[in-house]
Amino acid sequence: MSDPQDVQSMPSAGMESPPPDHGAKPPARRFWTPLQIWVLFLLVLVNISNYLDRGVLAILQEPIKQDLLLADWQLGLISGPAFALLYSISGIPAARIADKLNRVTVLSIAITVWSGMTALCGAASSFAQLALARIGVGAGEGACTPVSHSLVSDHFPPRQRGMALSVLTTSIPIAQLMAPLIGGVVAMQYGWRTAFVVVGLPGILVAVLLRLTLRDPRHDMTNTLVTRKTQGSGKFLDDIKLLTANRSFVWLWFGATFLGQAVGATNVFTASYFLRQYDLTLAQVGAMMAAGLGAAGLIGTFMGGWLADRYAGEYGRSYPFMCAVAATGAGLMFAVVFTSPSWQVALGFLLLANIMGDMKNGPVYAAVQNMSPPHMRSTATAVILIGVIALGTGMGPMIVGLVSDSVAASSFAQSLGDYGMACPGGKPLPAASAEMGLACAQASAAGMRAGLLAACLAYAAAAPCFLMAARTIREPLQKIAAG
Repeated sequence: MSDPQDVQSMPSAGMESPPPDHGAKPPARRFWTPLQIWVLFLLVLVNISNYLDRGVLAILQEPIKQDLLLADWQLGLISGPAFALLYSISGIPAARIADKLNRVTVLSIAITVWSGMTALCGAASSFAQLALARIGVGAGEGACTPVSHSLVSDHFPPRQRGMALSVLTTSIPIAQLMAPLIGGVVAMQYGWRTAFVVVGLPGILVAVLLRLTLRDPRHDMTNTLVTRKTQGSGKFLDDIKLLTANRSFVWLWFGATFLGQAVGATNVFTASYFLRQYDLTLAQVGAMMAAGLGAAGLIGTFMGGWLADRYAGEYGRSYPFMCAVAATGAGLMFAVVFTSPSWQVALGFLLLANIMGDMKNGPVYAAVQNMSPPHMRSTATAVILIGVIALGTGMGPMIVGLVSDSVAASSFAQSLGDYGMACPGGKPLPAASAEMGLACAQASAAGMRAGLLAACLAYAAAAPCFLMAARTIREPLQKIAAG
């Protein structure tokens, strides 16, 4: 699909022509080329499949919990460690392979794996089977972000990466817009099992389209600049030492990890909170999540990318700084969401929370790419994702689930019995009295509120880490891009 001449003429970190001898900077391209636009379009489709497969679980949690009689800690385990374990483990080898081999082939195989495993989630009849299927989803999706971001960085120069990666990460709010609608409507009409199949199978078609229409510029032998400057990664331990010696990267890693905990927890359990706290239907909450996570997220994503590129300067400190702004604003807004007296007030602040929170989507990964030498960009993203996914997304929902179960049990009227026995799956037994049903509902809502307020503390911890990452940047963008 790509033309070698287009690839050669395009300004990018892996394809830039050397500056003239007199040291003048090459003129920056103002608009994107057709090839750049096509690359982003394909990768947005890939990442929508990625986030849609994992995001649909959040809206399906309550029917799954009631059908399989699960506790909140089990929901947290399925959403967190069960997914994150293989995601993080597979991310490093997938990134190392992608830094050496054809990234388009690697990504096409990965899409096929995670899409097939998502469809298999619909066949689960127990907690163990669902957990195993989610592990399979994580194993496939581990390759997505490192490979996608590496491909973007080979097509866009440093000062275009904030907006380019923001466009790529519009896949997150787009998927968050689609997941509640698909999950809510399909689950109500045909059940939660069918919803997994409907979400999973289209990803296989995306894999075929990617493989047939995109070439890896690094493996286009007519492009000598790309071949010379990105001919392969070094030894793994040497690359890790190079990353950890960069104080800005280390601070960025800690900020991204705390942010991963907060975002993972709020994304997974906000729908459950609205269902429990305000007694809404699944379709109503699906529409609210589509607006809160999807539409608002798109606004924040574009704002963050544009502002970070606009004020990047010579060193690109605006990228981690924008993440600090996003973490601070989102933490404050979510705290209001989870203490609001009505769902109307909560929805208003949910929109603001997601506008603020998603301002970090492009800048955080642009910062990673800008701090990384060309030969190890996939590896650098995979290292960041160990923090974001394994310690962040993997632990955030689990912590919320544990806090929720503990607070729910302690707030349940002891005269009515044990919470776990009286309210399996958060619901009263079929023959229970109205008083018992009300007590179960109140305890379940109180537990979820406490768990999500605890998640807001992770937003507060992320902000100063991002500020330190911005303050400690010492290398100009052009020097890093040149390898």
